[in-house]
Amino acid sequence: MKIVFWTLLFLSLLLIGCSKQKEKSVISDNDDIFMKVPDTIVLKSALHYNHKVSLWLLKDLPYSGFVVSHYPDSSLMEKFGVLNGKKQNKFIQWFPDGHFKNVANYHLGKLHGAKKIWSVDSIHVLIAHFNYDRGKAHGEQKKWYKTGELYKKLNLNKGKEEGIQQAFRKNGALYANYEAREGRIFGLKKSALCYGLEDENVQYEK
Repeated sequence: MKIVFWTLLFLSLLLIGCSKQKEKSVISDNDDIFMKVPDTIVLKSALHYNHKVSLWLLKDLPYSGFVVSHYPDSSLMEKFGVLNGKKQNKFIQWFPDGHFKNVANYHLGKLHGAKKIWSVDSIHVLIAHFNYDRGKAHGEQKKWYKTGELYKKLNLNKGKEEGIQQAFRKNGALYANYEAREGRIFGLKKSALCYGLEDENVQYEK
């Protein structure tokens, strides 16, 4: 009985230790993703973006702080954080009427997390909800027609199709419905579901 008792006690302590270690690891990962950006603010026009090194520079040095630009009436057009020359955390663009145009998240200059896009008309319908993991499209990706109906629902794994891929007509009828698994396609595929996340342009069927 004593042997059984001490064995169970040892296993319990081992499991608790592993659980705490895993919890610390998760917290550490989150701290790495959301990094503090200094409270300084500069106009976007005061910065230079060096395409060769992919850095935002202020007087030839990597900038850290927030960047803003305005419409002629002084209302905000754009605001985003920069850390050591690279976009960091929240990126927001507004339409002239103050409604969101584009909201995204960045980590070390790469898209990371959710990105949402709204239509340019006065209704400003949500037309895209993408998800990224360190610069690559990852997870569920959704697009809607300008009239609000679901257009596409894709599942990606680090930029590649994996799982159920669907496209719909405005009346809700399925246009394409297939599963991508290990580089193979299973199901109905009437056309290529090109999601076009690289240029971040949302295109619609005619």
